[in-house]
Amino acid sequence: MLLFRLWNYIRGYVIIVVEGYFLEKFVNICTRRQILLFDISRQKNSKMTLKVSIKGFRMLRPIAKKTGCRVRILKKHGLPFLINRYRGRKTFLLGAALFVVLFYIMTSFVWTIEITGNEKIETQLIIEKLASMGVKPGVLKYRINSEKVADRIIMDVNGLSYVSVVVRGTKVKVEVAEGVDVPPMVPLSEPCDIVAGKDGVIKSIVVKAGQAAVKEGDTVKKGQILVSGNVPIKNMENNPRMVHAIGNILARTWYESTQPVELRVVEKIRTGRKKDNISLFLFSKKINLFNKKVSYSNYERVETEKFLSIGENLVLPFGAVIETYYENQIIEADVSLEEAKENAANAAYRKALEDIPEGAQIVDRRIEFIENQNGDIIADVIIECLEDIGVKKEIER
Repeated sequence: MLLFRLWNYIRGYVIIVVEGYFLEKFVNICTRRQILLFDISRQKNSKMTLKVSIKGFRMLRPIAKKTGCRVRILKKHGLPFLINRYRGRKTFLLGAALFVVLFYIMTSFVWTIEITGNEKIETQLIIEKLASMGVKPGVLKYRINSEKVADRIIMDVNGLSYVSVVVRGTKVKVEVAEGVDVPPMVPLSEPCDIVAGKDGVIKSIVVKAGQAAVKEGDTVKKGQILVSGNVPIKNMENNPRMVHAIGNILARTWYESTQPVELRVVEKIRTGRKKDNISLFLFSKKINLFNKKVSYSNYERVETEKFLSIGENLVLPFGAVIETYYENQIIEADVSLEEAKENAANAAYRKALEDIPEGAQIVDRRIEFIENQNGDIIADVIIECLEDIGVKKEIER
């Protein structure tokens, strides 16, 4: 349906009114002479509106005369009429054609790179790697091989487990996923031990292959063998059988963090005064327009970028950058000892949570306030967890 409308617009059509007592005869004769009529709407018994192509309209006069119908034009639509309307305006047509050509050229290049998914790895590092492969603002987008770029990025940047590179409009979208540090994998065909990945106290141990080297309640250190891949054979103590150790070892582990108790807090409050510095960006070139000197002793800087765009992905290399400087007033206030302890304990708890691996189960939390030799109070948070601490280690032969 859409293609039919587009085709009719390109070749042009007219909306006409046909009046007479033999409308069916009029339509039947048009059909026999292969004149395409569409969007026919009957208004009365002797009146109807319809659409017909320019070529078909020129063939209607003898049919109208034969059937005794009157035909008149209501509207004209299509590209031929549009060209005819502006035929005398050569400057306008030239400007329109030039705009179309320039727009096509501008949208054939990459002007923006968007990187999402990274938390620990710096965005600038990924941008530099992309630039070394030729993916940067101003490059012709048809030269970018998305699959090769993604493969190179995941090999050159440590810590990435997934990279997707997609070109949309004038924007290159790079989506990454950061991997977690995992111990090297030991093939099932190779003998290995299971050692402790960290200190802890054994809660439970289930051995599916190998021989347990510890038992419930034992305190173990990082690197200590938990399940041995050397299984002794009766009457052959000097020649044990080596297997690929398999087992689940749950242990109690602890994560600790400290935070000083601050009885005096510092807060920044905006005074309401601000200054704006405006710069223009043209093809990655920065042009400073209004640069005011910032005389505030303490301020907060906020940068806002506004680029000319059509939709989300069609970003053009023209825009403005507004740097806003907000003046801050520093206010110091005293807090009660109980409030200061609560703030310090919460901060220490959040800090300790950052070290707890995914999958570990928190079973207990202890908070102590310790006074050091200088009389300062420190919040000490200890989080007890239950987790699998087993790590496979290949047996050296």
